[in-house]
Amino acid sequence: MIFPNSLKISTVQITDLFGLVKTPTNTGLFAFEEKLLTCLAKSLQFEFDVFLQPDGQWGSLVNGSWSGVIGTVERGEADMGIAYIAITEERSHAVDFSFPYAIMERTFLVKEPGPIPHLMGYFYPFSKRVWILYILLIFASAFIFQKVIFKNVSFLVSFIAILGSILTKSIEVVPRLSDWKRVILGLWLTIAAVTPFFYMVSFLSFVTMPGKMPGIRDFRDLSKAVLNKNYRCLSLKGTADVDLLLKSEMDYLKMLGETIRQHNWKYEMNEDLNYLVDDKTALIMSRQMTQLVLGGNTDSDIQVSEDSFGIWHVAIAIRKGFCCKHQVDIQIIRILRAGLYKKWFDDQVFLNNLPRKLSKNYIERKISLTLKELKSSLFILLMGLILSFIILLVEMFSVTRLHKRISKIRIVKNRKMC
Repeated sequence: MIFPNSLKISTVQITDLFGLVKTPTNTGLFAFEEKLLTCLAKSLQFEFDVFLQPDGQWGSLVNGSWSGVIGTVERGEADMGIAYIAITEERSHAVDFSFPYAIMERTFLVKEPGPIPHLMGYFYPFSKRVWILYILLIFASAFIFQKVIFKNVSFLVSFIAILGSILTKSIEVVPRLSDWKRVILGLWLTIAAVTPFFYMVSFLSFVTMPGKMPGIRDFRDLSKAVLNKNYRCLSLKGTADVDLLLKSEMDYLKMLGETIRQHNWKYEMNEDLNYLVDDKTALIMSRQMTQLVLGGNTDSDIQVSEDSFGIWHVAIAIRKGFCCKHQVDIQIIRILRAGLYKKWFDDQVFLNNLPRKLSKNYIERKISLTLKELKSSLFILLMGLILSFIILLVEMFSVTRLHKRISKIRIVKNRKMC
């Protein structure tokens, strides 16, 4: 069957996907999806007219009617729609699709969590459970040592001795201990030596490379944060993201999709991501699009999640009853086998990141300690000095009071003797 000489193409105006520039004398196309269309036009020898969607939508089902590119192709206003369109079951009922030429993995973007405060670094080497168990072990050991090892001492003296052993201080014990008492003592000395060692190793690694605060890692965390009203999640306008979330088998994905639909959280692709993404906002986006937008930008504080809620094939939307779909499929297969589409995609990623790399100033940094890095250590030192001073005052007051009490007892005894 003879391929048509002219086709109407519906698309959306997105700089990284499909760009259309009109001048008084010419109409220019750019971006990697345009290269796919141009290659098909040369291979199949047809001309095309591009129609941009005024609503800028790919296509979603609203009140029984399709919007965006899918709606234009379904109504016969365009022969094809090309804009990195994902194949879904609902869209397949409205239009036909060509042979898939890419995949779309849906993930989300969030603001990168900040570093752990320096003061928390002293507690970071161990988790909360380990700290609780370690403190309970210290109190339990102090109680056991008071009853078994030490003789005629209070619990406070036993506790101070146990605490001192953790800080590499020696323990004064009663000589000639029995064998099973020596086993208990040796077990505790092993714990007192090994645990601080592990703490110092972990603490030094934290000081060398400080960690970051726990953030939103996957869709389960994102759904929980959205339901707790700590976050909001925006979906791309005109996509099927919300419908796909609502039809998921995972309850947390369904609840996330329902919340997005209730609040009508949407964003457009041409908006500035640095303005949209903040400490309380996440964006749903395809992982391939994040490569185009962010690329290898290591200076950005936007983090791409490693989780995804689905992977879909990407193809060209073709109107029902189009005569030459098979010929389009053959040409797409040839393009994929030649590796052209991947090259076009990689070239676009490179071009998007080139201005950022050229404008970066590489300055040799001089690493030096500042008051900001030292303030937590100085704070702990100050608190320790204050605590030591308070203990000193308590000891002086206790000794003075004890001497007065002893003096009174002696005076009473002397009076009785007289």
